[in-house]
Amino acid sequence: MRDIVRMPAPVADAMFADQHVRAALSAYAAAQIADDEAIDALGVGTDRFAALETPTTLIEGDLSPAHLRERLADLAAALPNARIVTLTGQGHIAHLTAPGTPADTIRDMAGRILRP
Repeated sequence: MRDIVRMPAPVADAMFADQHVRAALSAYAAAQIADDEAIDALGVGTDRFAALETPTTLIEGDLSPAHLRERLADLAAALPNARIVTLTGQGHIAHLTAPGTPADTIRDMAGRILRP
């Protein structure tokens, strides 16, 4: 959580002090490490996306961590037909805290694609 998510150490330590949270997150640790290693092995590679013409909506929350918003901007710059939608008052888990908000954004994008 400190190294990849860039969560402040005191916050991560306090979170893992709760045995239920620690158990829940530990259940996914091995798979998450494997995913991180696979992602690292790919390299940055934003140039791979330059030929994708598919309309793409990237969703972020205005409360999302800055490093995630920076990566999203990098991806949007690499995609020739991308737009970023920023969800006001939301963070990285808007799908849990306000599921209707990202769902509305997804519906809007689907409508743009389906309507000529």
